[in-house]
Amino acid sequence: MAVIAQRQGDHRPALHFTPRTGFMNDPNGLVYTKGVWHLYYQLDDQQLVAGRPEWGHATSTDLLHWKRHEKAIKAPSEHESIWSGCCVLDCNNTSGQFDESTGPDDRIVAIFTLHTQGHQTQNVAFSSDGGYTFTGHKHNPVLDIGWADFRDPKVLWHAPSNQWVMVVAKCHQFKIGFYSSPDLIHWHHLSDFEGSGVRGYQYEMPNLVQVPFDDDNQRKKWVLFLSVGPGAPLGGSFTQYFLGEFDGTIFTSDDHYLRTADLGKDWYAAQTWFNSPDGQAYGIGWASNWQYCNRVPAERYRSAMSLPRKFSIREVPLNEATKSLSLISRPVDLNIVRMASDDMPIAFTHGSANVKPSTEVIYQRHMRGSGSFEFKLKIKSGTSSAGVLVDIANPSGHSVRLDFVVEREGMFISMDRGGIRTGSSWHHPLFDDKVCMWVPNTQSIYDVHVIVDAYVCELFAMDGAYAFTNTFFLQDGVASILSVSQDTAGTEVFDVHELCPLQRDR
Repeated sequence: MAVIAQRQGDHRPALHFTPRTGFMNDPNGLVYTKGVWHLYYQLDDQQLVAGRPEWGHATSTDLLHWKRHEKAIKAPSEHESIWSGCCVLDCNNTSGQFDESTGPDDRIVAIFTLHTQGHQTQNVAFSSDGGYTFTGHKHNPVLDIGWADFRDPKVLWHAPSNQWVMVVAKCHQFKIGFYSSPDLIHWHHLSDFEGSGVRGYQYEMPNLVQVPFDDDNQRKKWVLFLSVGPGAPLGGSFTQYFLGEFDGTIFTSDDHYLRTADLGKDWYAAQTWFNSPDGQAYGIGWASNWQYCNRVPAERYRSAMSLPRKFSIREVPLNEATKSLSLISRPVDLNIVRMASDDMPIAFTHGSANVKPSTEVIYQRHMRGSGSFEFKLKIKSGTSSAGVLVDIANPSGHSVRLDFVVEREGMFISMDRGGIRTGSSWHHPLFDDKVCMWVPNTQSIYDVHVIVDAYVCELFAMDGAYAFTNTFFLQDGVASILSVSQDTAGTEVFDVHELCPLQRDR
């Protein structure tokens, strides 16, 4: 219980990665080697607003327990900063920068954007100790087209064409550039992808990856993630994606449909891990939004990462007549952090559920105060309107509410995170009080999985076909009380677990 009390005082998530101090944004350099998942990230540890980032570094053996390390890549001067990028494992020493004293699994190469006022270039750095320290290439930059907004390289190995491929944002031209290299140092332009999706103000954080199908891991589809900010349909920043084919030179979108990777307000800059051990696609996003990230309540640090997710592809029905291939997002397995529970409801002892007079409370539980828990719902679809309310409250009675409105065509899921309900005195005009997602009526039951962790709520519906990530801020402590109500019979609450890993580094 001492661990819980410490975390309550700090109001930090238990599972969602946070920096020790300072401002964090985009995930960078995701790479797996020697049983370790490496997470690098944009970090300005000198202030609580976005400023002059460098690369922070954390590692995990299970994607749930994180250990922080010293900054991995620092800016060479006070007039420069290290912006987003990636890492790859150069096992075969294609770069020629490693000798036999460095084992193949320790040869990590970082490719990143060096930012100076009015100029952005792509640079490389080499690590011979498995990604803990890096040495910059003597002849940086390795790619410079003379532009001010040309950034966020993501590199993969394309085996059929026997080459490294970089995708990089030509931000204000609304293009994604594709470049090839035999050695990670000399780059040649292949093609540009443009003309699809939301353009907003700029393109950022591209990511190209092969994702396996849900029912056949040997069958894969190319997915091009593309972040836009500001200019998202819900406001601010968001991550869209395209399904298509990549032949080593050109990415061709299957249908140019705009697909949104997460329909909440707080999931941005999605990236995937290089060299995952089982051939699956694992990724992570930044759990915030550029509309208000510099202003959210903070004392020591700002922002969290989302939970890591496992991605797959599945055909999802959109209505009675049409199906579409979609990205499926599921949180990594949480079994190792689930606290033992008999899953029986406990009487409400603090606060109020604040339910509508017409609703019936079907489940109430008072947690032990961790602020981190999960639950699942099965909500019956139908031809008439019905509603389910989920109140997530702290002992002071402040809460955030999930509202499920079932209609003939589908179900609306909304989150009320406004100050009247949460009690938060913090206010920002672009921090929406209510955020909404819609799920079409294509099955007899809507399945919903919700994970609450201090101030981050991630919701997955229809077995991962829809994701909905939002932050919220409760006055007077983290949530520990769950109440579920309905106005029409047909809802089941199950798999309610508190989540409390033993933290390695706080």
